[in-house]
Amino acid sequence: MRRDSHGSLNPACRALLAVVAALAVVPAAGGTLPCPESRPMLPLLAGTRWVYRGMVVSTVGGEYSDAHVVRGVRTRTMDVRTVEYEAGTTVALVEGFPAELDWYEDERPREKYVVVAREHRGFRLVDDGDECEFDRWRESCLGPLSPEKTSFMLPGILRVGRTFGGERSARHRPDKWYRWHVEEARCVQLRGVSGIDPARQWREYRIGYRTNPAHVLVYFVPGLGITRYVYRHHGTPASTDVRLIEFGRSRVSAGRVGVARRAPR
Repeated sequence: MRRDSHGSLNPACRALLAVVAALAVVPAAGGTLPCPESRPMLPLLAGTRWVYRGMVVSTVGGEYSDAHVVRGVRTRTMDVRTVEYEAGTTVALVEGFPAELDWYEDERPREKYVVVAREHRGFRLVDDGDECEFDRWRESCLGPLSPEKTSFMLPGILRVGRTFGGERSARHRPDKWYRWHVEEARCVQLRGVSGIDPARQWREYRIGYRTNPAHVLVYFVPGLGITRYVYRHHGTPASTDVRLIEFGRSRVSAGRVGVARRAPR
């Protein structure tokens, strides 16, 4: 988690924010969900990319009098670098994630993650590091992993009210805090997103992770990915609200560098 320069929004930032607001998801009319739910849940093909943009607020600097609040419009790209398949399991090396903008400061570089997706069993996105490494994913990424290393996860079946992941001690909390929780589902049109048909209707879920100090909301469309990411701290001025502004499917052909490949046995 990080942070960034002084001051209120300048005219350029305000103009950019107006553009971001215009890209808001448009809900479908009616109380039912006639829109289809696409599969696979996440398009994990080498070369696929998602671009997010929105407002980020950070408190940066030292403690007390040295700290100051920075506001600005930020952009973050998430893309699939390499993919391997084996026996119903897809494992991808991904670079970038919207949560990297939380507490943003000083052009924070993108990090690497491992996505493990299993047929009909959802997926999880974890840090590519000591506990789970892409280069040795069979040994390190298929078993239980620490919740703090899991940036995001989803089960194979999504329904409003379902909880999953998070802290083991929170499993019996009536408020469903400290766990991922499917809070809402609706049909949407993604207008203004480059690479997406603006007339198409998608099924979008709001997935929350709420704690006393902060909360995270992930808006997710099966078959597409994250369409909006929100973080807000409940005390210190710090928030992130970014939306998908561009989506590109892989055009990498077989035999090229980075193309999805079947793992050697």
